Amino acid sequence: MAMLTQHKNMTRLCVGCGICLGICPVNAINLKTNKGVVTVNFDYSHCTNCGMCTKACPALFNLYERGSKFLDVLGRIEKIFFGYSTDDDIRYHAASGGVVTSPVLYMLKRKIVDKVLVVKMEGFTAKALLAGNKDDVISAQGSIYFKMFSLRLLPKLLYHLRKGKRVCIVGLPCQISTLKKVLKDFEDKLYCIGLICNHVNELWYIGYMLEKYLPRNAKPLAIGSRKDGWPGEIKITFMLKDKNPAELTVPQYWGLLPSLNISAPLGCLICADHLASTADIVVGDAWHPKLVGKNSLGVSIFIVRTTKGLELAKSAIKDGALYAEEARLRDLLIAQAHGIIEGSQYAPFTQKLLQHRIGAIRELKEVDKSIIALLTIITYHTLKCKTMRRLLSTSLAEKLLNITLWFLSQHESIRLLETINIFRE
Repeated sequence: MAMLTQHKNMTRLCVGCGICLGICPVNAINLKTNKGVVTVNFDYSHCTNCGMCTKACPALFNLYERGSKFLDVLGRIEKIFFGYSTDDDIRYHAASGGVVTSPVLYMLKRKIVDKVLVVKMEGFTAKALLAGNKDDVISAQGSIYFKMFSLRLLPKLLYHLRKGKRVCIVGLPCQISTLKKVLKDFEDKLYCIGLICNHVNELWYIGYMLEKYLPRNAKPLAIGSRKDGWPGEIKITFMLKDKNPAELTVPQYWGLLPSLNISAPLGCLICADHLASTADIVVGDAWHPKLVGKNSLGVSIFIVRTTKGLELAKSAIKDGALYAEEARLRDLLIAQAHGIIEGSQYAPFTQKLLQHRIGAIRELKEVDKSIIALLTIITYHTLKCKTMRRLLSTSLAEKLLNITLWFLSQHESIRLLETINIFRE
């Protein structure tokens, strides 16, 4: 396929991993913002058509990869745990129990790794950094739901790895999977902690939130990550005329539009790897009936996927950095049902839609996939058109979308029960 076509698809599908920015040998790739969408841009006065960016791009891989089966979505599983940090302060100030922060600090303290790739919010921008101390790690606590481009730090990662340093990568599934390919020669020096992810949001969704929650004539100054108890909250800092800065707390980043993926990049809609199948350990919210509404400090579900990850988890638990109790596969299916159904059922279907494959038409007879097709069309036009975003904020649109979400959730429940029954058999 022509390089120009590949680049257009990268721009159209960009999920904000940042690998192309970090891997380009001639710095021919930069970022551009258009109508509230941040994506990559190519400078053809420098580009040599080497193809390194297209080979590394996870969104391109997902566009052309064969549809994932259910077991591919689950990935390799050594152990499943419910757990949380034994440090109450870390546990509270994290997004979901501190099960990322505590193992990372444990690895730094025990000199298992020398650097950790993390991301924190500064103003309205996600900033990636290679942390080497507790303060930097703590500053990055919380969940960020926007494009991070953190793999633009690939040259720094390579510098430390070539010096013999050991590095822990904390990242989204797309970031972990592409780094594992690019850094395959340094596997013995890498620890990868994946974050369960349904999708990130486009930049315009910040503006949508600010307009929805802030007082009129307020000047927004910053937005924080989701943290401080569970399911957490987000603080928006703003200033009114002739007054000191103030803070407004909103419950969560997810609302109606994120729940229906309307605020997501197109590339996220074809991602089947919500559970970070290539990570050593993957961590996420424990949306489980036995925990929801019963613990405000936070509990995570985490999957140990590799021998290296299992040794780390056992060591951190034994030495008191983490509390954990073993969970079953059924617990995982319940706690992360949405991502599992999306990855195994809806992502392959959306892939066919974006490839304009005639086979997608046959699947429209299924009610939930017809809804997914409609939402994909809405998402596409929302990315392009500010008028569509304004329409989505009207009371009539919100009522219709709430009905749509209810129908979709009912069908997801049916698919989940079918899946659980298969495993019982």
